[in-house]
Amino acid sequence: MSGPVPRDWTEMIGHLHAAQVAEQQMKDPAAPRIRRDEAIVRHARALDAIFACLSRLRESQELARITLMLARKERR
Repeated sequence: MSGPVPRDWTEMIGHLHAAQVAEQQMKDPAAPRIRRDEAIVRHARALDAIFACLSRLRESQELARITLMLARKERR
């Protein structure tokens, strides 16, 4: 794959980070219940956004290009 990184790929990485942060917060036993509940909602929304980005990448065939590029780099 040459050229710029697809916007959905970059967006997905941001959503992944948000999901990871929310996951840490929702599993924090020291956090108040309301904070953990809010983190659960943020986590679910971030996962939905990741899925949406991956779906768009698949529809545009960018996901296949990224997969092939990663496979070529792995063989080197």
